[in-house]
Amino acid sequence: MLHRVQHAAAIGWFALVAACVFWKVAFAQQVLYWGDIMLYFLPMTAFARHWLAQGVLPLWNPHTLFGQPFVGNPQEWLFYPSSLLLPLLHPASYLSWNAVLHLWLGGVGMWMFLRTLGVGFQPALLAGTAWMLCGAFAPRAQFPGMFQTIALIGWLMWAVERVLQTTNVGRVAVMAVVVALLLLAGHAQVAYMASLLATAWALWRMIRGGWRPLLPLLLGVAGGLLLSAAHWLPMLQLLHETPRVNLSVWGANRFPLRPEQIPLLLVPDLYGAPWQGNWLGRGNYWEVAYAVGVLPLMAALASWKVRSEARFWLIVAALSLWLATGASGGLYILAYYLLPGLKAFHDPARWLILTDFALCVAAAIGWEHLRLSRKWLLLPVALIMLTLLWSWQGANIIEWAARRDVIRASRPETVSSTLVVSTHAVSVKGCWRATGAAVLALLVLRLAPSRRWWVAMTLLLLELLPLAMPANPTANMATFTQPPDTIRTVARAGGRLFVPNQTPMWREYVNYVDYGASTPELLRRWQRMLGSNIGMTWEVSEASGYEPVAVRRAVMHYVNLALEWKQSTQDSQLLRRLQRSGIGAVATGETADSWRVFALPYPPMRAWVVGTGEPLHARNLSPQQVEIAGVPAGDLMLTDTAYPGWRVWVNGKPQRWHIADTTFRCVTVAQSPSLVLWRYEPDTFRIGLYLFLLGCAFAAGALLFTCLAGKMCQYG
Repeated sequence: MLHRVQHAAAIGWFALVAACVFWKVAFAQQVLYWGDIMLYFLPMTAFARHWLAQGVLPLWNPHTLFGQPFVGNPQEWLFYPSSLLLPLLHPASYLSWNAVLHLWLGGVGMWMFLRTLGVGFQPALLAGTAWMLCGAFAPRAQFPGMFQTIALIGWLMWAVERVLQTTNVGRVAVMAVVVALLLLAGHAQVAYMASLLATAWALWRMIRGGWRPLLPLLLGVAGGLLLSAAHWLPMLQLLHETPRVNLSVWGANRFPLRPEQIPLLLVPDLYGAPWQGNWLGRGNYWEVAYAVGVLPLMAALASWKVRSEARFWLIVAALSLWLATGASGGLYILAYYLLPGLKAFHDPARWLILTDFALCVAAAIGWEHLRLSRKWLLLPVALIMLTLLWSWQGANIIEWAARRDVIRASRPETVSSTLVVSTHAVSVKGCWRATGAAVLALLVLRLAPSRRWWVAMTLLLLELLPLAMPANPTANMATFTQPPDTIRTVARAGGRLFVPNQTPMWREYVNYVDYGASTPELLRRWQRMLGSNIGMTWEVSEASGYEPVAVRRAVMHYVNLALEWKQSTQDSQLLRRLQRSGIGAVATGETADSWRVFALPYPPMRAWVVGTGEPLHARNLSPQQVEIAGVPAGDLMLTDTAYPGWRVWVNGKPQRWHIADTTFRCVTVAQSPSLVLWRYEPDTFRIGLYLFLLGCAFAAGALLFTCLAGKMCQYG
């Protein structure tokens, strides 16, 4: 009975913490908007919702870069269970409440794993709270797929640990479901890192306790792969068609944790904070943030001599921190060449996710053994020395770091003396605050054990909540319910929108230094520019668009058009080429103030006959079906991305198609007039769906067998 009460109390507590972090979502009816949410995920979610509400599963996205696969996109979660909420909520509300849900799930998952390890109620609750509020988790809500996947790391470790402790069919089936959810959650990189962590933990446990659980673990992984095959099989095909899979070591080293940023573990605002408008650290804030709180850090360090499991987690924390430093640390270069698949991912700082997870686990193990000793005096002494150094030379260090940042290198004027002074003032206050927290932590250790935990939880909340709450800016919901007037311009022109240069828009509204004001006027002005997939929210198709994992041939065609536009915007040949690429409107300007959206002089031709240039009307029956009626004899060009899985029927008979102009789909029509129907039916999705059904059958059978076997034992 006590066990159930503790579970209920923990679940309720984590819900309260999640509601506090996202209090503007939970209580003020606002929505998350900043960063990748507005740039990418809000338009993508609006697209998915539009079709799911009509009972259509969108396999293809016709709105970005002449068309792009939607099923199998490694940053989408079409088959993840939270997608079931999409038809019920506005996309902006869905993304916001989804963040609340997954922050709560992250805390519960950590709690479940720690309790499985035998950690007590209070230490598990403290560590779960630290995990929810840590720098590697809470600030990442602006990247929903990553946020969902991070939330499942604790659940994955819980499922693996249960199989390691007691092997039965039911636990293997549960592990398969968790593995599948991890792969479906929408971020391949975090799923990759979590899988490495779970593998290392399982190997370490089996080396010490025997290899008997190896086969059940492999069956759990295999079951997870079967259940998620409809996502990862098309994803493998997309990765084959994109330039993203083989990044150079320096291309992958985009956002590492720089050596001068390591103190962010204790002083999160050492280089300012973007919600205060003065972040001058290299990279963006949420990539390098990783503070877990002073007391959890002390408890983690104290755990080294407590249990052998704690040493595993501290080693994981040290190695992942080392990997996070990227090429400058050296270990990342070695891992780049030795770990299969690592070349497909950039931003080494994301290894800090494992650093914080491991520190929180070690903190839970070591909490009850944390005692006051003289060695802990070194922590406030070190922070006082850092504070004095920062008061003296901090401004110079901050300016030095800012001017070496790759984002600001092309705009040195953004690093003004006024901004440096503002950042320095915030950072010095942060140093004194961290010093005060370290002193208070020592005082907490002087308290009686019955009081210590309560005061420690209060200190943790006071230390991390003020950083977690503003880390994900919110805006008024009404901002995202009305389309901008420029949508009508594109609608009248017809065809696709072409944005040859998005730099002015990014510079004005995507600023890592300052999250900026969230006023409706500013955000509506940003939406009017129709850059970065914004038009997709209202079903505008683009020849451009923001797609991190894009089809190679479509990207190259867009880049070539953008280069030609830069050379001459009035060239008649270029205008004709834009017309024959299905482009009807352009959004361009030198600055945000001079930005304009206008129709081209020639009507767009999405479908046309090669040779005669006769335009034809192409009608989308669904995202993956295009119908063209009255087609004359000849080669029919459809200016949609050529991609494996598209099939074509002419008058009901299947035909072979070929690639034209290095990018588009073309089919030869023998008789006139003809009805041409294109359908996107990838074999990878069909096979993945069969494997999913097979996995469901195995999981259901395993669970049924477990239930029946349990009843037989009960009555036997």
